[in-house]
Amino acid sequence: MSEESQGASVEARSATFAQLARPALEKHLPGATGPSVHWHLGANEAWVRLPRPDGLFEYFGLRRHLDSVTGEVGISRTLSGLAALPLVHTPPARGARGFRIRLGDILDEEDRWWPAGDSEPQVVERLEELALLLAVKGGACLRRWSGADA
Repeated sequence: MSEESQGASVEARSATFAQLARPALEKHLPGATGPSVHWHLGANEAWVRLPRPDGLFEYFGLRRHLDSVTGEVGISRTLSGLAALPLVHTPPARGARGFRIRLGDILDEEDRWWPAGDSEPQVVERLEELALLLAVKGGACLRRWSGADA
């Protein structure tokens, strides 16, 4: 296989991940389909930024590395990209400009990555499971952040 054709297959696989991840996030995040949201669909990642009534921005994302996937949530006071937010293990105290935290840390499972699955239906099932956990557990983490009302 030539490098050129190998690169094309990698791009196609990456696009497929984002195309599978976005519907999973939309299914479990009711506000993710509104006109004021921002989507980023990239190689091995998909995330959405949602504005909140209090002026903060919430982020929910799914990321793949090799045959594993994980989720991240984040919050910021100003517009940002998810990867630009500082990665933390626990939400910081008041005064922070924003942060992101991996789902494993929210679940007290450290930097956990889940097996993606061997087929498209398995990948979809895993992404929907992680999107639901992000919406419920990640959303609760963001709502409890002590800096949210600062």
